[in-house]
Amino acid sequence: MQGMARDVALSLVIVILLLPLFASTVSASSGSMVTAGSGGVAVIGLPGHQGDTISFSSLIHNDGDSSGTVFLLLNSSNQTYAGEEIVIEPGSSREVVTPFVLSEVGLIDVYWEIISNDSLVSENLSGHSQISIEEPQELYVDILDSSWTSDDGLEISFRTILDVGRSRDVSIELIGNSGSNSQLLQSFESFLTPGIRHFSLSLGSPSISSVSIRLTPIDWISHDSASDEIIVSPPEISGTIEIISISPEIPSAGDIVSIDVLISNTGTDKINSGIVRLISSASGIVLAEMNSPSLQTNSDLSITFSIESWPSGNPVDIRAEWYSDFLISEFDNSVISNNVVSSSSSEIPWFAISIGILTGILVSVAMRSASRGSKKSVSMKKTKKVDKNENIDISSEEKREVNCPQCNRALLIPKTYSGKARCAPPCSTEFQVSPEETMKNDEYEIDDIEFDEDSSNEENESNLLVSMSKDDLLECPSCGQMLKVPISKRPATARCPACGSEFEALVG
Repeated sequence: MQGMARDVALSLVIVILLLPLFASTVSASSGSMVTAGSGGVAVIGLPGHQGDTISFSSLIHNDGDSSGTVFLLLNSSNQTYAGEEIVIEPGSSREVVTPFVLSEVGLIDVYWEIISNDSLVSENLSGHSQISIEEPQELYVDILDSSWTSDDGLEISFRTILDVGRSRDVSIELIGNSGSNSQLLQSFESFLTPGIRHFSLSLGSPSISSVSIRLTPIDWISHDSASDEIIVSPPEISGTIEIISISPEIPSAGDIVSIDVLISNTGTDKINSGIVRLISSASGIVLAEMNSPSLQTNSDLSITFSIESWPSGNPVDIRAEWYSDFLISEFDNSVISNNVVSSSSSEIPWFAISIGILTGILVSVAMRSASRGSKKSVSMKKTKKVDKNENIDISSEEKREVNCPQCNRALLIPKTYSGKARCAPPCSTEFQVSPEETMKNDEYEIDDIEFDEDSSNEENESNLLVSMSKDDLLECPSCGQMLKVPISKRPATARCPACGSEFEALVG
């Protein structure tokens, strides 16, 4: 019985003595995490600014016989951050990383520790680091210039400015505004380095009155919003054309005339090449034409035209026109010319003129008959008449000048014509013409009158007409022509040089 007791006691002593050996054998078969390299932790992402996220990193080696898991735990100002759990195979090393948000500004302490739930961890895998947190980086945008042309559309150039620190990702938006409406013209992301960066963008031809640019930080913060705006306006294509000189100043029909024309670009965009022409306003005929080069804004160009044959008319109305992709400008000018245009025979209404002439002759004869009574011209006996078959030559009749009421063109028509007249083409205006009142009759000297000294008084009384007056002037009793017969030579037989009639010139 005592022997059994000794055996049991001996067995317990042996077990107690072997327990450390069993424990050592178990520990040797698990993971054992130790530092690799220089040890400690590395801080990634400095310099850091408020709002940034940096990373703490440590390189861990598994010195055990089996795989194990570890993670990096961070503590600062009652804030705890745990990184992703990493599996490390026996004999391998891996980086353990934990992100850390910089919420404060200034110098802060961060405590770190490597944690494992299934492996042994070396005592030197813990500690603390001190880091400095800067103010947030400033971000700016400035619109430098804008250009809007018909060829290239709207172009905007601007620059971004990033304060000293880290390189940053930003979102850039260009927004077009028109009244209370807005539209997104362009949006993209850009990686900015500290300093200045220039951009130039083409935005087409939107219907807007201003453009604003907005920069937004991506995963970081800035004190102020970065934005700028510029007023824009679509291109204005406009110009002027002007006739500045004409040589000779008063041309005649058929002359070679030199005309200087000035074209000016008064718009905000260049005017493409085109044509400048001179046109007769009355007929629409192109008198001269030349090509015009493209003209930049705020510039002008003088062009000299040569018209080989100046058109008929007085005045001559001409128009200068400047065409590019459309009519840019036009200019009208009225030129006083040194010529009078007579209506062509094909346009004059000769039948109406003839009727008017005959009417005028009848009225004239009636008026002269009345005036003979007032001048005491007595017809004793009609012995000679004007030949009824004598033709009246209209073409040789004396003419007078009248002006067209529409274009003021001077026309020549018979002096006694009364009726409608038509202006020469292209005007062709028809208007009424009244006969010109004749205030004075032609006078003939006594030498133009033939006297018959041989005829007796008795023959004159029976065969001749009689005309009497108390001065040297008297009227032919046949045609009413005023004649000069000196009283000193009366009584006498006179012959009218106009109609050939013989009559007795008496005093009375």
